Parts: sequence; C-alpha cells; structure tokens
Amino acid sequence: MNELSLFADGFMRYLVTYIVFIVAIVAAFLIGFALRKNKNSKEAADEQEAVTEEAAGKSA
Repeated sequence: MNELSLFADGFMRYLVTYIVFIVAIVAAFLIGFALRKNKNSKEAADEQEAVTEEAAGKSA
C-alpha cells in the first residue's frame, strides 16, 4: 500500500507541475497576442494619420 501512496504522490506532483507550465504557456500566448494586436492597431492608426496629413498638405 505504501508503494501506491508514493506513486500517487509522485504522479500528483508531476500533474500539478504540468498544469502550471500549461497555464504559463497559455498566459504568455494571450499576453503576446494582445500586445501584438495593440501594436498593429497603433501602426494602422499612425499610417492613416500620415496619409491624411499628406493629403491635406497636397490640397493646401
């Protein structure tokens, strides 16, 4: 019975470690995705602003 207890303890430690790594990977993915989405929208807004300023400069 002692062997089963040791196995269960080792297995649970492995399982908790595995779950922690998976959660960290998912969190890193979500943070990276949000940061990239924010950067892309900022670049698009800057590009649109530059085009608008250029058009206004040509018509003036």
